Parts: sequence; structure tokens; C-alpha cells
Amino acid sequence: MAINANSFPAYFALFKATFRQMFWSRRTVLILIGCLLSLAIALGFRFMGQGSGSINRFIPLITLSLYGLLMNLSAIFYGTAIISDEIDGKGLTYLQMRPLRKSTILLSKFAAYFVGTVALIAASHLILSGIMITHPKLQNGVFFHLGMSVRYTASMALGLLVYGALAAVLAVKFKNPVLWGLLFVMGWERITSSPVMPTGIKRISISHYLFVLFPRYKLPRSDFNEFLGTSPPATWVALLVIFLLTAILLWLAIRIFREREYLM
Repeated sequence: MAINANSFPAYFALFKATFRQMFWSRRTVLILIGCLLSLAIALGFRFMGQGSGSINRFIPLITLSLYGLLMNLSAIFYGTAIISDEIDGKGLTYLQMRPLRKSTILLSKFAAYFVGTVALIAASHLILSGIMITHPKLQNGVFFHLGMSVRYTASMALGLLVYGALAAVLAVKFKNPVLWGLLFVMGWERITSSPVMPTGIKRISISHYLFVLFPRYKLPRSDFNEFLGTSPPATWVALLVIFLLTAILLWLAIRIFREREYLM
């Protein structure tokens, strides 16, 4: 049956196929291990943690450290896979033979990546919050911490958005996009967030703007001063930078994807 290039069902079918492909991959095993490790740590801390201060700082600290790492890995592993898996599995040959626009192919697959990774991270973090809110020494009540879980997920979703767009550019341009992506998020992003780096250097990293948008509940102000420098941007500026950078990166990925010939 012929597929109309302008029909929504064709691209929605591609969205669903990409979504299924994401969760039936070895990458998902690695991310799930990270999520389960976080939940195991939370469960152990729930019954062994005693001090009120450490208990109330636990969710913010594990979100910033461990879930921040999971967000980076999810963006690079899944974001690069939306194109590289099709190239390696010869699926791109089939897609290019169908009457489908390359730009919408990439955007449909990117949408599946974004929805899937946000759902995975959100579900894990909500369970973690559910484990901790039963602790009698946790302050502010159940609904406050469920709301904070939504805020944490929203800040990580912005990271998945912009890093995923970067990963898409790497996937359509380079042969080993995962390696380049890991070098960026584990190398450049870590270097620029170092306390010894001047604010001007920090501002040319993506993480600088994501730190601005991360909730600061129960986190030491000195830590954020080290990450952000002496004059961090306003929240609306950070949001604008994230969305503009995402749009530019997706436009660049689409342009490269349109013009490049992928020989199978």
C-alpha cells in the first residue's frame, strides 16, 4: 500500500516504530540499570538514613548527580540512534525509497526519542520520590515533593531536548556519533562547569544554562555559585538559549540529513 507523504498516519507509524525500537535495544538495559541503581540507593537510604538534613537533601543531590548522568547518557545513546541505527540496520534505504520527506522522518524519530526518554526518566524519578516521601523526617509533605519531582523532570526534559538535538547532528554527520557525544558531555561540559573556569567560558556550554533552570531546593548556594560563576543569566534568558539552540541544532541536522547521501 502506497504511503502518502503528506499523511499524518505514515509519520505516526514511524514514530511508533522508533519508540518500540528504542525500548527493545541494549541501550535500554544500561539506562534501566542506572534507574534501578538510583531506586536501590533510595530504598537503602530510606531505611538507614537518620539525620533530618541529609534526608531532605537526598532527592535534590541524587537528582543533580546520578539523574544528571542518566539524562546525559540517554540523550547521547538514544539521540544518536535515531539515525545511526537506521544506517547500520539498512532501514534508511527503505525509508528513502518511500514517499516520505527526510526532514519529517528525522523530526518524527526525534519526537519518539524525546517522548520515550522523558517518560523513562520521569517514571523512575517519580518512584524514587514515592520511596522517600514516606520517611517521617522529610519536610513539606507528599504533594510538595511530587510537585518537585515534576519540576526536576521538566528541567531534565530540557536537557534531553537540547542534548538530543546535538546528538542528532552528530548522528547525521559523523561515523561514530556516540564517541563524539560522550566526549562532549563528559569532557567539554564537565570542564566548563569546573569552579576554576571563568564565567565567560562557562557561558559557551549547554550545562551552564541547564544549571540556571535546575531547582535549587536544599542545595548549597556555594555549589551553584561554582557552577554558574559570578553573574548567571536570568531564567528567561536560559530558557531562550535552550530553545534557540535546540531549533538551530535540529535545523542543522535536517539540512545535513537532506543533503548527504548514505551509501549502504
